[in-house]
Amino acid sequence: MMNRSIPRLGLLRWEISLALFIKVILLTGLWFLIFRWQDKPASKPDIAAHFALPANPSDFSSQPTKEPHHDR
Repeated sequence: MMNRSIPRLGLLRWEISLALFIKVILLTGLWFLIFRWQDKPASKPDIAAHFALPANPSDFSSQPTKEPHHDR
C-alpha cells in the first residue's frame, strides 16, 4: 500500500475555502478601518480655500530673486 504525502482532496478544498473566507473578512475589516472610520469630519473640507493664495499681496517681494552664481 502506498503512503500518501498530500492530504485528501476534500480536506484541501476546505482549507483553501477557509483561508479565502478569512482573507475576505480581514480585507473587509481593513476597508472599514480606512474608509468608514468614525472620526471622519462632519463636512467635506474646502479644497479651494486650502490652496488659495493669501489675500495680502504685500507678502510677496516684487524683486526677482537671484540665484547664486556658481563658477566651475
